[in-house]
Amino acid sequence: MDAKEVADYIVNKYYINNLKLQNVLYFIQAKYLLELNKPCFEQSMEASSFGVVVADVYDKYKEYENGLIPHEAKDVPDIGDSSLIDEVVKQCTKRSLSQLIDIITKQDPWKQANESYQSEITVDSMKAYFAN
Repeated sequence: MDAKEVADYIVNKYYINNLKLQNVLYFIQAKYLLELNKPCFEQSMEASSFGVVVADVYDKYKEYENGLIPHEAKDVPDIGDSSLIDEVVKQCTKRSLSQLIDIITKQDPWKQANESYQSEITVDSMKAYFAN
């Protein structure tokens, strides 16, 4: 699946801003790796001071800055079985953006990417971390 499809599903079902969406995508990817042993989407994620960024998703919604992204579609896009995505979004919306960033930046995948000056958070580093 494409990260933009996942993002479109989320922004048309939930009210969320772009920075929080980026971090929610990280947790969705982690959930898929942990429970389904496969990535939810193929795009890479980058470690940033705001947690995580999926570049093309960020670029698509950057015009909204810190405001809520308006629902673009009349209907929520169909992405198949969305139960894992909904579960993660509901858990993440219970936390503030700063809480999500705090959680992510304390985890090894983010730290490894940040410390090595390699901004990409790899699927392999996430698999290794969340398998433990």
